[in-house]
Amino acid sequence: MQDISFLKANLPYYLQSIGVDVQKASRNNTACPICGNGVKTGCFHYYDDSHRVKCFSCGFSGDLIDIIAVTKNLSKSEAIREAQNMYVGIDSNKYAKSKSVKQRTEPEQIDYSDFFLKAEKNNNFKYLQERGISSDTQRYFHIGFVSDWCSPKVKENIILKGGNPQKIPTSPRCIIPRNKYNYLARDVRSNSELTDEQKKYIKQNTGRTSLFNSKALNENHIFITEGEIDAMSIVEVGGNACALCSTANRQLLLNLLNESNNQDKVFILMLDNDDSGCKATEELSKELKKLGISHLKADYPPDIKDPNQWLITDRESFQYGISFFEDMANKIIQEQKGNKYNAIDLLEYFKTIEQQPIGFEAQTGFEALDKNLAGGLHEGLYIIGAISSLGKTTFLLQIADQIATKGQDVIFFSLEMSKYELMAKSISRYTYQMVGDTTTGENDKIKPLARDTQQILNNRRYRAYNDDEKELIRLAIGEYEKAASNIFIYEGRYKGKRLKVENIREIVKQHIQTTKRKPVVFVDYLQIIAPADPRATDKQNTDTNTFELKEISRDYQIPVFAVSSFNRDNYQEPVSMQSFKESGAIEYSSDVLFGLQYAGMDYQEGESSDRRKKRLRDLIEENFKKKRDREPIDVELKCLKQRTGYQFSLGFSMMPAYNYFEPKEDLKETTVEEELEEEVQEI
Repeated sequence: MQDISFLKANLPYYLQSIGVDVQKASRNNTACPICGNGVKTGCFHYYDDSHRVKCFSCGFSGDLIDIIAVTKNLSKSEAIREAQNMYVGIDSNKYAKSKSVKQRTEPEQIDYSDFFLKAEKNNNFKYLQERGISSDTQRYFHIGFVSDWCSPKVKENIILKGGNPQKIPTSPRCIIPRNKYNYLARDVRSNSELTDEQKKYIKQNTGRTSLFNSKALNENHIFITEGEIDAMSIVEVGGNACALCSTANRQLLLNLLNESNNQDKVFILMLDNDDSGCKATEELSKELKKLGISHLKADYPPDIKDPNQWLITDRESFQYGISFFEDMANKIIQEQKGNKYNAIDLLEYFKTIEQQPIGFEAQTGFEALDKNLAGGLHEGLYIIGAISSLGKTTFLLQIADQIATKGQDVIFFSLEMSKYELMAKSISRYTYQMVGDTTTGENDKIKPLARDTQQILNNRRYRAYNDDEKELIRLAIGEYEKAASNIFIYEGRYKGKRLKVENIREIVKQHIQTTKRKPVVFVDYLQIIAPADPRATDKQNTDTNTFELKEISRDYQIPVFAVSSFNRDNYQEPVSMQSFKESGAIEYSSDVLFGLQYAGMDYQEGESSDRRKKRLRDLIEENFKKKRDREPIDVELKCLKQRTGYQFSLGFSMMPAYNYFEPKEDLKETTVEEELEEEVQEI
């Protein structure tokens, strides 16, 4: 057995080559190259006297040969040869116990180019075609096939058994070149055809470890996968991907990135959706952050393990998902350019604006509102606030139904009401829209024909309804069906816990991936979203959740419409920015900010404070009485902020009993032309 103790003494050199500070490792103050942990916990340690390392987080323990084997995905014998190639002839007197180092010549790598050409000619494409990879993609990567493959590590394809020469068993293999010195030989037989021993060798690596399709790293956005077939799956639908070939090769990728210019690049991490893949994704993400490299973490649909399974399961959904992540990456690249480029570099967008992707727009169903919002709801964060019981939820729900009726998907997060309450409110509205103030019955039994929320929701009451009332409810349900197929309602808990803003993001992602349709998102309401940090104040958590909702609208280029409560100090004041003062993020992060108030709440010129208080008190009492008597109430929707437009006010007649808002003529609409005219008159 050859003496390799002199090689193991070179462990410090290898640690330095993969980015581990040996001095810090000696003091438990650096990260483990295997699991990435250790900087804060002190779990990774280098022992100078024995030339070994130990990580108390992932459990790895070993010497130079062991760590080369793991980080480069080699067998022990391959790791020994790799160490010999790397360190023979290096002066290691500083660390080595053995003073004598044998001089060895580094063996040449085997060039498999001729082997690849022969294997490619024999490829019938069948194996990978069954996994969704076309013949064109296989030709692009020079995929081959060998019916009787035997590892080139075996010098002679025979063994002596009982003194008699016998051929070593061979196997049919798909040959996947990584570079001319390295390839993967993958057994193409099904698991049912293999013995337990053969299953251990389904994937056989030949040559020094390398990445698959590393030339992809020169592109602007690059998917990073674990396996070669996963990378080919992404290329198959028009993407650009590089495979690690093993999660242990993360450091190999990081070394390449550390030596290259990664400006204006975004890496999309799409490792396997299992425990080891998710762990490797998080560790790789941390390292990319350290290098200052922009990246995204791709999500999978439920029950999908890797890109190839997604391709096979639903090719159209997979193609949409890849395009979606590429769009997100391109947006990050554009933002990065915008931060560091002169405006002239970005002017091409406006010169070709007609050729740019059409922006998102959803009409609210209120004509005057859409007109003032430049056609409807667009990408951005919309927030509406009002005092309690003034109809914030009712107003948003009517907009949601009207949007859904036009065929647009809507996700409604109801953190206060159940989904059945929301649906009952909608059905109630339809009964009123159909018959208005029509009554039913005779003499002292005359009553409104339209039904309120409780009358819809409480099935005990149905027994007392006459035929007209039951028929109206049936027709209202039929009308609601036109919207219901496009409405997705989520209540205040998600997977057994209070809904967090990160859950909203996850649900939106899954919806887009599954349906390939972008939704309009409604959140009712902002202050009930679970706190991002239970130790923070209510204001801090509201600010954080507001910022995150804004990010969701930006990342997915969709409208997000949220309800916000008002300060109690503003209950008898006209709506204004001050009404939202408990959260500065609402004022600054919102693209459009609405306030809903009773008509007549605004200040009147020359009115004293006492007179105003009495007038507002009378106004509020009068409106409370109208609610009790099931009469309509005049309300006003005020646009307090519109980032790319102007402020305006719209009037509505609200029927609280039946959850219905009917537009009135505009109370006040200030256009840009009118504002300019006012300024000229002042001058």
